[in-house]
Amino acid sequence: MTQTATAKSPLLKKERDFWYDNAKAILITAVVVGHLANGIFSTSTAWVVALQKFIYVFHMPAFMIISGRFAKKRIERGDWVTVINKLIVPYVVLQTLMLLLYSATGYASTSSFSYFKPLFGLWYFFTIAAYSLISPYIVKFKWALPLSLIVGLGVGFLPNVFYGGFHRIFCFYPFFLFGYYTYGMSFGFCKKIWFRIISVAVIVATGLFVLKYERDVSFELLCMNKVYSFIAKDVDTTLIGAFLMNVGRYIVGFLFFFFILGVTPSKKTFFSYIGTYSSYVYALHLFFIVFLRAVDADYDVLRILTNKWLLLVYCFSGVPMAFILASKPVRKLTRFFVEPNFDIKKIVQKLTEK
Repeated sequence: MTQTATAKSPLLKKERDFWYDNAKAILITAVVVGHLANGIFSTSTAWVVALQKFIYVFHMPAFMIISGRFAKKRIERGDWVTVINKLIVPYVVLQTLMLLLYSATGYASTSSFSYFKPLFGLWYFFTIAAYSLISPYIVKFKWALPLSLIVGLGVGFLPNVFYGGFHRIFCFYPFFLFGYYTYGMSFGFCKKIWFRIISVAVIVATGLFVLKYERDVSFELLCMNKVYSFIAKDVDTTLIGAFLMNVGRYIVGFLFFFFILGVTPSKKTFFSYIGTYSSYVYALHLFFIVFLRAVDADYDVLRILTNKWLLLVYCFSGVPMAFILASKPVRKLTRFFVEPNFDIKKIVQKLTEK
């Protein structure tokens, strides 16, 4: 009996936090559905536009908070080696492959290509890498989180966004830092039945609100990739009005992190593995979306989606797609560029030995 207990306790790896794996699974599936809905054809279909806007209300703020939470130890160690191996190198590989896909399909101009200008969707990898590198220095400041909020709100008053989409680096940073600072908090109240009921009610109510007032909800505000002057024109308001809307956007973004936890199962489920391997789903679906849009631009293959039921099936095909892209066979086939076998420490050691 003693031997069995010994074998089962200290030698086993710490069990994964399936609550957050499940949350990531829900969020990454929402990302895929949102990108499918965000095609050119959808602009004339109100409910599809409402669907993508609803998804953008919560998916990136919650993802950023979870990313900050899981980056806590890496940041405290100042682990730049892992950042290079697991974030920067995969980003460079994916950016290069995306450039090749752009060139092969003619999806978009590649004349202004730069590794500091992330192509479609890859800004997330770039941004998390940037956060992981700067945060060991930022968190030394006592008021880092409120200062990041001030900066995130303040950059909207600039005349133009920063080069390469860097605007979002400033705007989403408060969410990332919130995740970092709340690493030790369990948020157990989110598992209470009363909070789960509230979460379902709020999410449904928000969806219905966005569906009804879709034209008054700024997509650029939700993406946090535009300055206030642009948003003001988009929704016919003033700069101060756009600023106040962005304040509300932050409040809603933080709250929805808890509401997402509130609707997420805390135990291992049949879809937990999607969250565990969410990086595969995120990276691979981007290439599929770019290819699909390029084919549609040339051959109008999505013209059949005039029926609302076909359109519904198309948008929510992102659900089975998430299961497929996170599956073991797909991971084995694509690991060489999603998680390339690269170790900067070993390379430096070999170079110094010579």
